[in-house]
Amino acid sequence: MTETLEPHMHQAANPRGAAGVVMGWLMQSLNSVQNRATVEALEPPPGAAVLEIGFGPGQALEMLANKVPLGLVAGVDHSALMVARARRRLNGRRGDAALDLRLGEAGDLPFPDEKFDLAFAVNSFHLWPDQDRALAEMTGVLKPGGDLVLSIRDFRVAGRYEAPGKGQETARRAVEMLRDLGLQVRQREIVHSPRRATFLVRGRKCGRSEA
Repeated sequence: MTETLEPHMHQAANPRGAAGVVMGWLMQSLNSVQNRATVEALEPPPGAAVLEIGFGPGQALEMLANKVPLGLVAGVDHSALMVARARRRLNGRRGDAALDLRLGEAGDLPFPDEKFDLAFAVNSFHLWPDQDRALAEMTGVLKPGGDLVLSIRDFRVAGRYEAPGKGQETARRAVEMLRDLGLQVRQREIVHSPRRATFLVRGRKCGRSEA
């Protein structure tokens, strides 16, 4: 079974070529409920600069830009195919926001410190090879008072790709890592069905001035 799934797992981590186009469509279809639930929970201020790590075909960024008038829609993804597809998707479908989508890695973000009001990732945290470094990078590019949000899926029954409860354990580890970075952390669980849920782990960078 592992050998059978291995090519699919590689494509899920880094879509490319004709098979990558199909994988991008599958990612959008399979993650649409989680993307929508995540975006509904995000609270960037109007005119905010937002950053998504591992944006794939750009569905969550489009949803967010249509929910709140943003100043900057930005992201990094290590799939050149997904960068190109998301740019096409968001062209003319992000309001008046500027667009800055780049090929890159979560552990080496190509943006200056304290640029973003919100940095988030949907269903990609578990794929990062150096999670500590990536979270430190995300924290660094956040403005004081900005939010870092990790959306982590959790299967409640056995599936093809993940053991049941693995997402819950991943979320627990993420909470500890964000606290170690000095963020104020809270967690929320969204149950989609008896088979699947999403954990939202939110860390707030200290420093927001009170109105």
